[in-house]
Parts: sequence; C-alpha cells; structure tokens
Amino acid sequence: MPPLPFPNGWFCAGFSDELLPGKVTTRRLAGQDLVLYRTRGGLIRATRPYCPHLGAHLGTAGRIEGEEVVCSFHGFAFGPDGTCTRTGYGTRPPKAFLPLLPVREEGGLILVWHHHAGASPTWDLLPAHPGEFTPVARDTTECAGHPQEVLENIVDFGHLTALHWPRVSSVRVTKSFTEEGTTSRVVLEMAVRPPGWKKPMLTSYEFTLHGLGGTEVHIHLPAGFTVRIWFMPTPVAPWRIQLRSGIDARVPAPGFLPTPANRALAAAGSYLLSQFFLWYHNRVFLFSEQNGDVPVWNTKEYLARPRLTEGDGPITRYRRWAGQFYP
Repeated sequence: MPPLPFPNGWFCAGFSDELLPGKVTTRRLAGQDLVLYRTRGGLIRATRPYCPHLGAHLGTAGRIEGEEVVCSFHGFAFGPDGTCTRTGYGTRPPKAFLPLLPVREEGGLILVWHHHAGASPTWDLLPAHPGEFTPVARDTTECAGHPQEVLENIVDFGHLTALHWPRVSSVRVTKSFTEEGTTSRVVLEMAVRPPGWKKPMLTSYEFTLHGLGGTEVHIHLPAGFTVRIWFMPTPVAPWRIQLRSGIDARVPAPGFLPTPANRALAAAGSYLLSQFFLWYHNRVFLFSEQNGDVPVWNTKEYLARPRLTEGDGPITRYRRWAGQFYP
C-alpha cells in the first residue's frame, strides 16, 4: 500500500495543443479515468468518463458537435455546463448531467483540479512570473513515485552534488524554503557543468512550488539568458506518476542587426536553447542510470521518519507544508 494518499490540488493533464477544437481524449488522474474535450468554439472541459444514460465511456464513444459532446452509443448530447440537451431519438432529454471537474489553461498547460471529497478549488494558480509562456520543448514520461516525493528533491540539497556529480559541483542556498499558503519558494545558486564544458557555470535556479502538482523554475544564465520550466508530477495510480516538463527560453536579441533580423535570431536562439535544456535536463538530472533521479524514484521507499542530518536541507519543513494537501 502506498504510504501517501493522492494529494488535493491542480495537476497537469496535458499540453494545450494536444487538445485541438473538436477533439476528445482520455487521461488518468488519481486512479481514475478523466475525459478532456474541447468544443468547436474552443471551450475546454474535463469530466468523469461515463455517460449518465447507460455508462458508455466518452473517451471512446464521445464526439464533438458544435459546443456539445455527444455520446455515440445512443446520441445523447451534453452542453458546456454538463446538462443533457437532447437524445438521439428526438425525445425529451432526461435530467442528467456530466460530472464536470474544474479545468483551466495556463501558459499552454491543461490543469485539472482534484479533491478527495469532490470539493471546489480552494486556491488558484498564481505563476511567479506571469506573462506569455509557451512550452517550446516538452516531455512526458511515466515512472514510479508520488508528487510529494518528486518535489522533495528541490529541498533535498544534499543529493544535488552527491547524485548529480560531476555535472553539479556546488550548491549555495540564496533563499531558503519559504511558505506563502499553498505556494513555497527556494532559490539556489549551482555550479553546473554542461557536457563538453571544462569549467562549471554559476547558474541561479528559482523554484516556485504551486501545491504538489507543479513547480515553476526560473533559471538565470550568464549574459541575460533565461530559461523557464514547468515541472509537473501528476498522480495517475497509487505510487505512479506522469511527469511532464515544459520549457521556454529567452535569448537576448543582438543589437547590431535590424529589428526583424533581431527578432528572428532571438526566436531561433530561444528555440535551440529550449531544446538543449530539455535534452540536458533529461540526460543529467532525470534518466541517467548513474546520476539520474528516475532510477532512484523507481526503486526507493518512502520513509515517514527519515534519519536526517546536517546538510540534507529543510525536508521536515517541506513535509509539514505538504501536509495541507491531504485529507
């Protein structure tokens, strides 16, 4: 049995461009199927999968007609508010409703609210760096683990140089773990050496945790280069997660070229830097057999009372903060 239950909060169910107008798809969240669909007008909805008429799975039998989702089994249609609007026989529709879940889009991400008792959202996502964000580079993988365990890595300062050596040679905490309700923050300065580099590069990592469903990472590189990452563990089954990463980079435009050329060169550089960071993030921090986190998560055990020592980081404070997201 998993030692931690499914947490409450907002969780990423996919990227916005994975759900085009007129499309229906199935995702997993907290041990149950979840059906996402987008109407022809662009409205996105999340619902439990079964048609209230005779139980057909809308991820398989659902189709979009205008602003309604229609169950192909008998032609029953449901409006954007979940109300049954018509049947396939032209008869009066029954008083039936699709159980809709709170869903929203933020920066190219589809986020769905999960609560163990079905309660409405009690807090909203507030990005630390608001504004346009489009995940130019992205990745989705599935592994063992739990959202609390995955995000605990951020405050587990000791593992950064122990596990990720020699790519991470030093870590300095510039802003320790701070709590603001359902949000928490950590700022680190790390000496990171990308593959092929002889000397490490001092890089500032600003982590903002939005509950246990996602972390916004703002990375400041030398010469004004910045990278923004959304790192999102979504619980799909007991002790099983889907891990999504969305990356967007900003490269300063060179001042010696005309404005259109400036923008084109900056856009190309941003795209390449985003792709590089996705490759680097996966190779160095996640999937490396010797230095990656995923092989550890796939085989580790959660200890409710670990034998902590100096240098581990504020793990106990983090776990107390995380306790608010459980029943």
